[in-house]
Amino acid sequence: MDDKLKKLRITPDGDKAAESKSRRGAAGGLAAAAGRVGSAVANTVKGALGLPGAGPGEFEVPFNPKEYVIEQSNTFAEIAIPGLEAPIIQFVRGNTEKLSFELLIDTTDHPPGSKGRDARTKANEILRLARIDGERHAPPVCLFEWGEEVMRGVIESVRRQFVLFDPDGTPTRIQVTLGVKRYRTLVEQLGPMNRQSPDRTKTDVVRQGDTLPAIAHRMYGDETLWREIATRNGIRDPAKLTPGRVLEIPKVDFVRRVTEGGT
Repeated sequence: MDDKLKKLRITPDGDKAAESKSRRGAAGGLAAAAGRVGSAVANTVKGALGLPGAGPGEFEVPFNPKEYVIEQSNTFAEIAIPGLEAPIIQFVRGNTEKLSFELLIDTTDHPPGSKGRDARTKANEILRLARIDGERHAPPVCLFEWGEEVMRGVIESVRRQFVLFDPDGTPTRIQVTLGVKRYRTLVEQLGPMNRQSPDRTKTDVVRQGDTLPAIAHRMYGDETLWREIATRNGIRDPAKLTPGRVLEIPKVDFVRRVTEGGT
C-alpha cells in the first residue's frame, strides 16, 4: 500500500478550518499508519465533523472518488431582429463553477448487528455539511482538497443511493453524489477583473420595449448611467428608441460605479 496516498479533504471554512490545517501533520501521520492496515482505511476522504483518525473539523469516509467533474458555463441572450436569419447572441454573465463527484460508503467490513454496520451513520454526517449552520444561518463554506485545492464552495445537493442491505433492511453500502458550487466573495471576483470597460467601443441592439435605463442596467449593472449612452448616441428623448437600432456603449469607470453604490 502506498504510504503517500493523497486524500480528498472536505473542511468547513473559518476558524475551525484554520485549526484543522495546523494539525494536519499529526492527522496525516495517523492516516498513513492506518493506510498500512487495510484498503478500507487506506483510501480516505476527509471532511468536517472530527471523526476518529481525522483532524478537528474534518470528516472521513472509506474511499476516494474515482473521478470528479468541474463544470463552467455562461449565459447568453438571444436578441431577435426582424429580417435576420438568426438572433443576435449577446453575453449576459458567467455562471458559478460546479464541482460534482461520488463517494462510496461501505460498512460491510463491520460485523452484522454492530454499531458501525449501518452505512446511514456516515452518510448522514456528510449530509450535515449541506444543512444550515446555526451560527452562519446558512450551510458552511467548505474547502475541498485532494493533494491541492480542488474548490472552495458550498454543497448544493447531496444524493444518496442505497445499493446493498442486510436481511433486516440495514443499508451497508450507499453511493453519495455531491454537487458543489464555487464560493467567491465580491472582493475575490473584482480582484482579477479589468476595472475599466474595454477600450474598444461596445455596442448593444435596442430590443422591443427597451428604455435607456434598462439598457444601462443591462450593460453596466446601473440604470442611472443611461445619460452616458444618450450623450454618446445623440439621443434627446430617452423614451423614444427604435427596436433594432445599434447603440454605442461608452466605457465607464467600474470602480466609480461600485463605490457609488452601483451593482
